[in-house]
Amino acid sequence: MKKSFVLLLLLLILMQTITGFSFETLTGETHENTTDLNNDFLKKINWQGEYDVIVVGYGGAGATASIEAADQGAKVLLIEKAPKGEEGGNTRFALQAVLSIDKEKVDKGTEYFQNLRGKYNTPSDDIIKAYLETASGNYDWLKYLGAENIYVFPSREYDLPGGEVMDAMLIDGEIWTSAFYRTLQKAVEKRKDSIEVWYESPGVGLIQDPETKIIHGVVVDNNGTLLNVRAKNGVVLCTGGFENNMQMIQDYLQLPYAYSKAARYNTGDGIKMAMEAGANLWHMSNIAGPDLNVLNPETNTAFAYAIQGREAADLCSGFATQNVIFVGADGTRFTDESFLPNHGHVNFHGTWKQMPLSLPAFAIFDETARLSQSVYPTWSEGNVEEIEKGLIVKADTIKELAEKIGVDTANLQKQIREYNRYCLNKNDPIFGRAKDTLKSIKKAPYYAMELVPSFTNTQGGPERNENGEVLDLRGNSIPHLYSAGELGSVFSGIYQGSGNLGECIIFGRISGKSAATVKNDITQESVMEGKTPVKPVWQEFEEIIPQSGEFIGEDRGIGGPIKVLVTMKDDKIFGIEVVYHNETRGVSTNAIDTIITSIIKNQTTDVDAVSGATVTSRALMNAVKNALENKE
Repeated sequence: MKKSFVLLLLLLILMQTITGFSFETLTGETHENTTDLNNDFLKKINWQGEYDVIVVGYGGAGATASIEAADQGAKVLLIEKAPKGEEGGNTRFALQAVLSIDKEKVDKGTEYFQNLRGKYNTPSDDIIKAYLETASGNYDWLKYLGAENIYVFPSREYDLPGGEVMDAMLIDGEIWTSAFYRTLQKAVEKRKDSIEVWYESPGVGLIQDPETKIIHGVVVDNNGTLLNVRAKNGVVLCTGGFENNMQMIQDYLQLPYAYSKAARYNTGDGIKMAMEAGANLWHMSNIAGPDLNVLNPETNTAFAYAIQGREAADLCSGFATQNVIFVGADGTRFTDESFLPNHGHVNFHGTWKQMPLSLPAFAIFDETARLSQSVYPTWSEGNVEEIEKGLIVKADTIKELAEKIGVDTANLQKQIREYNRYCLNKNDPIFGRAKDTLKSIKKAPYYAMELVPSFTNTQGGPERNENGEVLDLRGNSIPHLYSAGELGSVFSGIYQGSGNLGECIIFGRISGKSAATVKNDITQESVMEGKTPVKPVWQEFEEIIPQSGEFIGEDRGIGGPIKVLVTMKDDKIFGIEVVYHNETRGVSTNAIDTIITSIIKNQTTDVDAVSGATVTSRALMNAVKNALENKE
């Protein structure tokens, strides 16, 4: 026995001499100091700044992660791609409903989320439980931030077991007003000693040790200058999805084109950064959409939430329930125009699937429909201006209309005849359109609008676990890298309304706290010894110096601050100039001239808001009111 042991020992010594094999390798132990390894890597980088935590993206998730990290005692850098005043991603433009659930009902809610998951393998039960348990604290957390009047209401989007326990919250009971996002912004601004915000400063890369895989910081592009900024304890990616990246839309969604309803700066940056760091991707084909809308040529986004379906909760105009049908490339119908898809999903023989589309697609309607209402509330009366702009094509006959839009003439004529027969019989045997919306298309002239797939947001991105850690291709966490919000959302198949804003808080808090935790695998000593941190630059709001008889006023619209210069003459409002705003062109901006004209004409700020642009209207009125108060 002793002889065998001696021979084995000699063999091991020989292997160590020849190959470097060691007892530590055999036992899984090592005396190599990984902390020293990481410290060596830190010394190789030319650092321009240093923080405890870096959060990439100033939407709902980024704001939440920053707040949570700061409240854990971390010094936070929050970087944002958009110019100052345009930050907010989809959160700013969303309905503002935030998912919630009573703590005692988490088990029942878990059943509902398992049913939402359906036959998909993800998210795991552990992630669902972490999601809902944290969601049960969303109400108290918003209260903690200072939200006083929170309206809670039942929110089950799908008739699935367990859904009866789901709730959603609205701050001040308001929708489409950015109330939720404004609450987060105020909380970030309140913590300005702990949270530093850089605008026009997108993250373009992660600084990762190739040996240990630890994420040590972010490469930030500020005004064309690349800055290496260290994060001692964690980086949280909160960059949203790829709503404005047409190549990623083609690659991941199997759509030749599709357009966002809101986000303007979401181009998949966080997805690319995570991929370069070795992250696994999940849920890439899942989107909150598509449904069909007219493309706004001024913003390259949809004009509004929807025209398909009945008007409900200010989501849709209801125009498609008039004398209107949707036809595809062959001139025939392909969907029920009276139904607004559940975030783009329709019930297909008992399974909720994304609405199938034929592209190009067109809304076909007649003179009766044109005169019945504006296609969108912000469009002109009778849609006259939109016809002049070419958004609506006009023709005297169906045959001429088909030729103008390039669809099969015979098919479209036949389809109109068949549809009119359904209207006469009050029965749509093909798609089951609601009887009261079966209105015939027979009064010339006739009209067509090209429709495009539109969606609220994408859900896919880097996979994360219940701790908010981003996972690699083997399911291991990438050290010091976290994510939150719709960048790698937990929703795999169908999406529950209010779930993404809920997730902004849920994983914003989880990941913010995880990132702020002091790590023991890296030195906490500063890398900025003897260095001066770089000060970033961006375009600040232009300072307006009022002259005699001029007064400045400001309020916040859907797109951020609205600043006005009011000119008074003989104690009357003589002129109103909007000197700064970021309201949606072609939508909210249509309301600005109307409100200004009305205020001057009536000499009061108490005028009617423009339908479809209520937030902009109110903000403009309040800004003028503030200016008049400054006069006094």
